[in-house]
Amino acid sequence: MAEAPHSAIARSAHPRTSAVLMVSPDAMQRDELVEALRRHLGPGCRVIGAGGVREASDVLTYLTVEGTAVSLVICSHRLPDGSGVALFGHVGIASPATRRVLLTTMDQADAALQAINQSQVDRYLVLPAEPLEDRLLPIVDDLLTDWFAQHAAAQVGVTVLGHRFAPKSYLVKDYLARSLVPFTWFDLSDDPEAHALARDLNLPNPAPTTVLFDDGRALYDPTVAELAAALGLTQEATRDRYDLVVVGGGPAGLAAAVYGACEGMSVVVVEDDCPGGQAGITTRVDNYLGFPAGLSGADFAHRALAQAKRLGVEWCSAKVATGLLPLKGAHRVLLDDGKTVVGRAVLVATGMTWRKLDVPGAEDLVNAGVYYGASAAEAKAAADEDVIVVGDGDTAAAAALGFAEHARSVTLVVREPTLAGAALSEKHAAAIEEHKRITVRCGAEVGELRGYGRLEKVVLLDMHTGATDVLPASSLYVLIGMVPFSDWVRDTVALDELGFVLTDTEVALRPELLPMSWPLDRPPLLTETSVPGVFAAGDVRAGSIKRIGSAVGQGAVAVAAISQYLDSLATAHDDPIGEDSVEGDWQGPQT
Repeated sequence: MAEAPHSAIARSAHPRTSAVLMVSPDAMQRDELVEALRRHLGPGCRVIGAGGVREASDVLTYLTVEGTAVSLVICSHRLPDGSGVALFGHVGIASPATRRVLLTTMDQADAALQAINQSQVDRYLVLPAEPLEDRLLPIVDDLLTDWFAQHAAAQVGVTVLGHRFAPKSYLVKDYLARSLVPFTWFDLSDDPEAHALARDLNLPNPAPTTVLFDDGRALYDPTVAELAAALGLTQEATRDRYDLVVVGGGPAGLAAAVYGACEGMSVVVVEDDCPGGQAGITTRVDNYLGFPAGLSGADFAHRALAQAKRLGVEWCSAKVATGLLPLKGAHRVLLDDGKTVVGRAVLVATGMTWRKLDVPGAEDLVNAGVYYGASAAEAKAAADEDVIVVGDGDTAAAAALGFAEHARSVTLVVREPTLAGAALSEKHAAAIEEHKRITVRCGAEVGELRGYGRLEKVVLLDMHTGATDVLPASSLYVLIGMVPFSDWVRDTVALDELGFVLTDTEVALRPELLPMSWPLDRPPLLTETSVPGVFAAGDVRAGSIKRIGSAVGQGAVAVAAISQYLDSLATAHDDPIGEDSVEGDWQGPQT
């Protein structure tokens, strides 16, 4: 077999301290696969072979004692002294992070799928696995990229000192958790060890939210942008101008970035938070094609980002787009730090954001007991506390069930007169009704929030009688629907009555909503907005289907239209802007 170039895994700057275990009863097949993996991964990754369950167990024990982490186990389904699934069961208990690939035959595929459903196997491959370059090695690269990303994050060494209900502490913890960065938390509210550490650090009283790194660095009350920069999770734009500026790093934006880079475009993604958008905080995605075991939203998002970066896409996160200035051949995206990013084309993919609760006291208590969306990382912190969840849908029901596993009590507030009238699946409705720690308040809404520095009480209003009821609560999670995140382009591109971005045919059908008339002889391209060269995809686009798969597809479709637009500029010689200049005739209304 010809020698293959080392994969991106082997070329990474991170030190390789892991081992890959190949288990097969066929000595010839095992030796061939071990040698192929060694050539592919390079000398920095140890690849070891074993012939059965007992020998594999001995190797795993030895590696554990030696202190070498096992990143991947590839195992045949049938072994002389057991099965690969049984071995994976032991691996999953001893080392949950280890990725597992089952080699099987067509008649054993059903058993492999069952193992996937039981979370014993990450991927399976039907033998024969030839050619390795097309079948096995891409799976290995995918799983090792994921493992090393999390393994490297675990070695960052982050400690956070703060107060449970301090808004800054919540923002820091939430961002770290969604960025898959492990951290140690010390609550200065009631932890003697935290107080002692604060004294050792000479922190003032009251102490700010403090982020400590193992290399000696420290941040005090950091912004998300400062935290992202310290962790190396963002970068500054390196070009004066890009072919494509994608605003929004959700499924649509990341898909467009990947497809645009594949077509040779220079691409930068501007994202105000973590990759994945709302999809990134989804606990479980079971309906995305090609992942029979399902995957978490965070896994989906970080895989997509890794793919985009591998293709040369620049990732500028923790930066908020505040405005858009359309120019002829070079549109400016304005950022909250005062900088601009310039692109020949711009894709608006900013998705949706949670609808805000408009009642007295809500604004003052945001992230101090009042939260939009539900963070799974906060569920354990709610132990022995009273939690209120507001919302009529499955997202609210899932959040209530999650908090009920830890909280003393959970109250689910539903506007509909009965739970049957809410937009809940039968599965969630039955689980809510059966749970002993969940109380459902139907036909009610939040009327007022009370508390000094943190949430203490929630006033519920009966929508039929007008009667009020005051409930004690430490946390209120608001999931009352979402609205498009489009205010930053409201004065530039056409939006419908709900704030969704109008594109292509709808631009021609709704002239009364256009900030200015369509300036070209040709009609808008597919996904193009009312401004030539500015496109929209994903949930922020009017008429879109709110699904991850749909958003990914829209991102791909948008790139096809963007490519057509850029070609038309070159053909018409209508792109007068040089690489070092961003001047041109402004086509949009001045804001």
